[in-house]
Amino acid sequence: MSTTYVRLKNRRGNKSDLPTPLAEGELGLALDTRELYIGGGNQDAKNRMVQVSNYLNAQSDSQSRIDNRLVFFKLAETENVVGNGTEANLSVLKGSQMTLPSSKASPYASDDFSLTKFNINQMPVTIQSSEYQTSTSGSNVNFTFVSGSIPENNTVIVATKWTVDEIVSAIGSALSGFDVVQTSSTNQLYIDLTTGTGFVDVGASGNQTSTASTLAGLDIISSAFKNADDNIRGSVSNLPYTNVGSAGKIVVDGNLLIETDSPGQALNLSTFLNRATGANYATVANNIQIYTQDSRPVFENNIFVKPSSLNQKQLTFGGGAKDITTFDTTKSNSFFIDYSLSFGSAKAVGTARIITDGTTAELLDDRTEIASTSDIVFSADLSGSTLRFRYTNGHSSQNATISYVLKHWLTA
Repeated sequence: MSTTYVRLKNRRGNKSDLPTPLAEGELGLALDTRELYIGGGNQDAKNRMVQVSNYLNAQSDSQSRIDNRLVFFKLAETENVVGNGTEANLSVLKGSQMTLPSSKASPYASDDFSLTKFNINQMPVTIQSSEYQTSTSGSNVNFTFVSGSIPENNTVIVATKWTVDEIVSAIGSALSGFDVVQTSSTNQLYIDLTTGTGFVDVGASGNQTSTASTLAGLDIISSAFKNADDNIRGSVSNLPYTNVGSAGKIVVDGNLLIETDSPGQALNLSTFLNRATGANYATVANNIQIYTQDSRPVFENNIFVKPSSLNQKQLTFGGGAKDITTFDTTKSNSFFIDYSLSFGSAKAVGTARIITDGTTAELLDDRTEIASTSDIVFSADLSGSTLRFRYTNGHSSQNATISYVLKHWLTA
């Protein structure tokens, strides 16, 4: 009897080609970076988070690209309700009729809409059109689930009234010259039907204001805005993400982690950042990295020191206190920031030490300087569970630049 030997292989290829996320327990080898990952499972909350790799000025660079290149939008007539485990009709669950967009072309079939069910772990599953029936009457639309497909108690059902083709067609016609082909490597339009949101990358053109105005004028879009002006997070009112971060805005925190509302938003954001930087710096955080001899060991256990790479930020003069960086205090409460300052001809080095108990934050700034940098004052405060390392620049006309390295951990 002969013996047959079979070689078992796992996912492999360039880092950008590995599935995001990998299946639970699935291995993925990035041949270009010689990094190894294992899938954490599709119910992990990190499926809706983006992890940015350490590189020079990673935090400020990623935040700047998000703030200065993207125009976010919310699709018109997106509605959501909470299931009770027995009711099949979404209008009954809502307590009133669901609206039908007046400009949506008829006739209507179930697959002319998109329904998504967020389970009790807030992870989305696309509901197949065979699982519900659609009917319309005047300005109203009704969705009724077939027997056996009624949403479970406390699940959140999101009804998006537009298809990808309709969104691409409307935005592509309005923004001539923009690449909106979803399979293109230079695509500038990112859509998440699970939350009824998306964004457009205006590139280095700086035309965010005019682009937002154009998008907001489309029947298919309810609002369009820059990250600094409004927030895309929390657009699904029954998902519990409205009060996280800076009033729901997309924030790159001190752990280089970006929290979004859904895996779709996270995948879109990581794809944008990688295209914008021309490197594979961003991934959906669900894939757990196993460090090899060729990859830098950055320890993820929150009781261990976690250093990051050198960061830089311009400290602009005038106005009140502004953020340098932020941290989630449920993961870190002890912080050491080694920094240098460049303030015109004045130079300084120092260490800012911060401790917080979740209610109060205390900061000590130990600084050595050549010429006075006293116009630059650091502070720390709490906004919910977010610790903010901040500055004020009291000079009337002179900006400063801080370069810094972080160490932080959780003191039990």
